[in-house]
Amino acid sequence: MPTFTLAIQNSPENEMKRSVPTFFFLALLFASTLFAAPTQRYIVATRSSMALPRATTLVREIEGTPQARDIQAFHVIHGFAAELTGDEAAKLRRSVEVDYVEPVVERHALELGAIESQADVANPFGQVVPFGVDMVRAREVWPVTRGEGINVVVVDTGIDKTHPDLAGVYAGGYNTYDKSENPVDDNGHGTHVAGTIAAADNDIGVVGIAPNVRLWSVKVLDAKGSGTTDKIIAALDWVLAKKNALGGDWVLNFSLGSSLPSGAERTAFGNAVANGLLICAASGNESTPTLPAAVGYPAAYDGVLAIGAIDSTKGVASFSNQGPELAVVAPGVNVLSTVPVGTGSVAGVLSNAGSISGAEIELSGRGTVTGPFVSCGLGRAGDFPASVKGRIAIIQRGQITFNEKTHNAVSAGATAVIIYNNDPASAITWTLKNDADPTATTFNWPVTIGVSQADGQALLGNASGQITVTDRADDYESLSGTSMATPHAVGVAALVWSVAPLLPATQIASFLERDADDLGPTGFDPAYGNGLIDALNAAKAVAPSRFGIPPTTTPGPKRRAVRGH
Repeated sequence: MPTFTLAIQNSPENEMKRSVPTFFFLALLFASTLFAAPTQRYIVATRSSMALPRATTLVREIEGTPQARDIQAFHVIHGFAAELTGDEAAKLRRSVEVDYVEPVVERHALELGAIESQADVANPFGQVVPFGVDMVRAREVWPVTRGEGINVVVVDTGIDKTHPDLAGVYAGGYNTYDKSENPVDDNGHGTHVAGTIAAADNDIGVVGIAPNVRLWSVKVLDAKGSGTTDKIIAALDWVLAKKNALGGDWVLNFSLGSSLPSGAERTAFGNAVANGLLICAASGNESTPTLPAAVGYPAAYDGVLAIGAIDSTKGVASFSNQGPELAVVAPGVNVLSTVPVGTGSVAGVLSNAGSISGAEIELSGRGTVTGPFVSCGLGRAGDFPASVKGRIAIIQRGQITFNEKTHNAVSAGATAVIIYNNDPASAITWTLKNDADPTATTFNWPVTIGVSQADGQALLGNASGQITVTDRADDYESLSGTSMATPHAVGVAALVWSVAPLLPATQIASFLERDADDLGPTGFDPAYGNGLIDALNAAKAVAPSRFGIPPTTTPGPKRRAVRGH
């Protein structure tokens, strides 16, 4: 904003002379600011590199009214971002220094929440190996490498660096919102993505695909999981600066996107790939079972590995975007991973027959209860035998509300409640709230969890003696989306690159596509791309001697066409 200096003397005579024009000048300045034209954020692509001082001068030369501009100069592209009015953007387009001007485009986290009934499958009594770890054959590579030496950057909502499964590998990060080195995760999405890649093998929670990588974070999405292309470009700037300063191999995870392309963003990704970054991005979640949607951006840009989602049966997820840009697919349905400390919970049962994963019922008390159990039918008032007092009640879903069932259990003296489903397919998203019970939100409920129909029947039929029921804070959650598939691919890329760190990023990307496990129609297809990403196949291909395989003098033929880089 222009600076105005008013040299006003203190004498009464001068005060009288200057008071009227000063008043009108200040009034005019206030009015010009008050009625300034609205601005929006634009990316200005210039014909040559432009540092912040020159970008600031260029904007000032065409500025209509003095306003905050928040100018951000870029390095990965020639240009800058700024708050501009529509008229100012039009004037800049006519500048001989400017190539083009475009509004920023929104980008969003690409997750859908949990899908199936037993989505939260965290083991309350130990560590879980999520199904995707073995589906991509990561554990078969671990005797050789767990990702040592590879830098992985999660470009997302931030990461909770205090999480016990992530703290040991967290290396640092950047926040594009406050320009600090603290990419705090106020949404949870980025922490979940990070856990799939790098959660520690430490006997708690989950373990990631490549638990020994160096984990970095750049926050480009806000608390609602939304951001814009100027922040994406700023993230690429930061990563390239780190790579130039530290060296090494760098893999980037973009579990975000939208259907709209951006010219500036396209150029930025092209330059980032040309500078040695290996980039994976989520294909998008807009497909339906009958109508596939096109691969979104930035996944669809040349040089970026677009990642689609499959479920635990290796079927294409109904939401996964498809198209010729798709590189590979990876597990993306009900993926269990880390969430910020204090935001998650875990529920389950431990018996002589083993552990059962459960689901917290909303308003349930927190804690762990051990004791014998009693079957209490449908939980109606007459279904509770006297022997339930001081014991755990197991109740079937049906006929009356969960609120009524649990109130009846409390009245009968039960110490905890397990409710099992009466439908093998329905989701357990239950609550103890009830419009007929105004005290529900303040009532001192016991530990109350839900389990599947099969698990409930098995518990009643196989358990003997005491069982343990728990519902406690636990920072793990299952989510679905191509957001969840992408970190599987990034983790595999880290494993593969770790056994051949001197290979360029483009060659590693080609091996990941070429050596995927072909699914669907033979060869490349738009639903599965080149198939399920396979850590063992690709790692053996890039470094056969590390796996006791004699090296070949010439590379083997590609099994199917893959997308170029």
